[in-house]
Amino acid sequence: MIEAMEVLLCAWGREAVDPAIDVSIASPLGRMDEDAPSGQGGSRCLSTVECWVAMSRAAQAVDKALHDLALDAPAGRGSVGRTMVQLARVRYCQARPLPVAEQAQRLGVSVRTYRTRVDELHRALQDALPGVAAGLEHAERVLPATVARIERVRTAQKTSRMEQRRLERRVDEWRALWRES
Repeated sequence: MIEAMEVLLCAWGREAVDPAIDVSIASPLGRMDEDAPSGQGGSRCLSTVECWVAMSRAAQAVDKALHDLALDAPAGRGSVGRTMVQLARVRYCQARPLPVAEQAQRLGVSVRTYRTRVDELHRALQDALPGVAAGLEHAERVLPATVARIERVRTAQKTSRMEQRRLERRVDEWRALWRES
């Protein structure tokens, strides 16, 4: 077992089971009668897109890597990858962790095979994560919001430098006036 992969997968599982997002839409029926209290309708989460956005970057990378493992060859590992994803869901996406024997039973394998597959999952994830993280970072870098944020930072830096130069010139002028007097 690779400890770093175990930590990442545990974090991914916690976020997949209980996303840190609380979204609801006010129900129009709650406001129909002014005497009745207005209720909050809607669901805890509106879509998988919002759940994915609410995930941490590390959990997003793990989620994408697992998705990629489940793809058919040449991009993914086909049925072996889908077995790894199933293992990850049984092992890490539980509200309460199950004993290893029960996890192995749910997957229909022996405990020894289960442990071997956990090791294979960790190795596959360790191989896939650097590329996935780089891909996510590149995809984020070209988003219009990111480009606009970077441009705002550059503009603020340029303005700050100009203001600093202006203040330095004023200080130099005051010093020159102070020396003359």
